[in-house]
Amino acid sequence: MAEPNEHQTSTDRMHAEVSRIFAEIARMNAEQNKLNKESLKITCETFWYPVGIATGFYAAVGTVIVVAQKLFS
Repeated sequence: MAEPNEHQTSTDRMHAEVSRIFAEIARMNAEQNKLNKESLKITCETFWYPVGIATGFYAAVGTVIVVAQKLFS
């Protein structure tokens, strides 16, 4: 009788270990998704900040040119 009980205990331990491993994999996948989203956000910011600065610069230069033309005309 001791052998089937030991087998059941061993099986239960293996199932618990497998469940723990699956939970760890799910946690790691969630962490990876979070990091991928953050990486995408940083990539977008890296592109759009210089575009915004360049647009502001061109608008400022254009405004100075228009004001200069009105003053000297």
